[in-house]
Amino acid sequence: MVRFWLPKKWDGTADVVIVGYGGAGAPAAIACHDKGAKALVLEKAPFGGGNACCAGGGSALPSDVNKGIEYFRALTAGTVEEDLIRTLAESTHDLPHWIEELGGKVEYRDVEPMYPSFPGADAIKCFMYIARTPEQIKQGYYKTYGKDLFAFFDSQVKKRRIEVLYETPGKRLEQDPETKEIKGVVAEAAGREIFIKAKKGVILACGGFENNKEMLVNFLPFSWELPIYPLGTPYNTGDGITMASEVGAKLWHMAGLEFGNFAPRAPSEKYGVALRLLRKMPKGSALIYINKYGKRFMNEIGPKTVGTLSHCKELFKVQHFDAERGEFPNIPFYMVFDETFRLKGKMVEERSNWWHVQNMYQWSEDNSAEVEAGWFEKADTIEALAGKINVPPEALVETIHAYNKRCAQNEDEFGRGKDWLTPIKTPPFYASELCEPLINTQGGPKHNAKSQVLDWNDKPIPRLYAAGELGSVYFPYYQASCNLPEAMAFGKIAGEQAASLEPWE
Repeated sequence: MVRFWLPKKWDGTADVVIVGYGGAGAPAAIACHDKGAKALVLEKAPFGGGNACCAGGGSALPSDVNKGIEYFRALTAGTVEEDLIRTLAESTHDLPHWIEELGGKVEYRDVEPMYPSFPGADAIKCFMYIARTPEQIKQGYYKTYGKDLFAFFDSQVKKRRIEVLYETPGKRLEQDPETKEIKGVVAEAAGREIFIKAKKGVILACGGFENNKEMLVNFLPFSWELPIYPLGTPYNTGDGITMASEVGAKLWHMAGLEFGNFAPRAPSEKYGVALRLLRKMPKGSALIYINKYGKRFMNEIGPKTVGTLSHCKELFKVQHFDAERGEFPNIPFYMVFDETFRLKGKMVEERSNWWHVQNMYQWSEDNSAEVEAGWFEKADTIEALAGKINVPPEALVETIHAYNKRCAQNEDEFGRGKDWLTPIKTPPFYASELCEPLINTQGGPKHNAKSQVLDWNDKPIPRLYAAGELGSVYFPYYQASCNLPEAMAFGKIAGEQAASLEPWE
């Protein structure tokens, strides 16, 4: 039978085509190969890793499967089917064994659950994968950062001689209009379309939409006023969402996202990715965050249950909308600090950030180069500083005075810890407009326990799979260090499932 909708010529062929080479795509390729199928990986960037390279490297997994099911059920608040929750708990629980089978090392550390009141929270532990590439073995060191974990998976992919085509983004899927089967991928290479035949299936593992402004506005609440920059890879522009939507996939968890505290806006605009501040400020930090009216509006250090502003819902206070005034009173917002804080050391988080992993910039030890670059305003008085950032001088003076008084009383109206109640009193004074670093989005095509992408009737789209943050299980709550093991676990499942299919031709 002649299929007029198929390309006249395939430019390449594999059993399974994987779109995206990161924390889900690499495990998918390994699992696919080890099941006896030929895998081919398409990667948009000139190199692999994606957001996995910017992860802390830890993986929060359940030490007890049944308690893990309880905790994941609470985190997902009824939005995820029970069999998928069970698979999540079982597959992440078993991940360390797979890592060790591949030749990696595993270290176990305790982790504080972000939601200790949720059932099963006491079973959540942090398993740190200590990756071992041949280079790391020669140098005799171990690390737990995401980039080192990906280097381990990358070495496994190279060992298996799995082909990875870089700078080759997937653009759309070839689908049988009658059976709805996915037959292949249309990609772009060197400015032209190429057609890759997938004899068994396609796995979408190409991340979220952190760097797609239109999707951010359409899917996320209050994001049209908020300056947002990706903390991880700028190559995540929602390509998988577009590709899956075009073949009838149901989308879910589109409003799910994880912010990563704050970042100075000027350097983030310059480099196109967020250069975020320290996740937890050092004790004795003489700084506050203010809104455009010169007023504080939140605890700058973070709630006690989290100990940091990263992955913290406290950040949504920036996005408070005043319906009576028809405005976001806390946008734009600024950090204000004095000379003692500038001299405390680098104010930015270097690990787990794209700009640092990719060596885009070297931050100075005392923050002086960044002041000279104009990324921070500087003045000898609070009044003069207020004029430079266009906030009411009298309001900022009053705010600083009230904050300093609270420091003397060791009691803060926003619940800031006593060790961080340090007055702002040593000139010169500094300020910078802030933006929100976006760690990742969670939304995308819905998938089942076998990683099969589902249509709007919750039926699998034949030969199509998804894994990683593209359609993550986690919504509306998120436990830090859970996305990475989810990506690895469902990447492995997707690879095994796709490899087990009979070729369509």
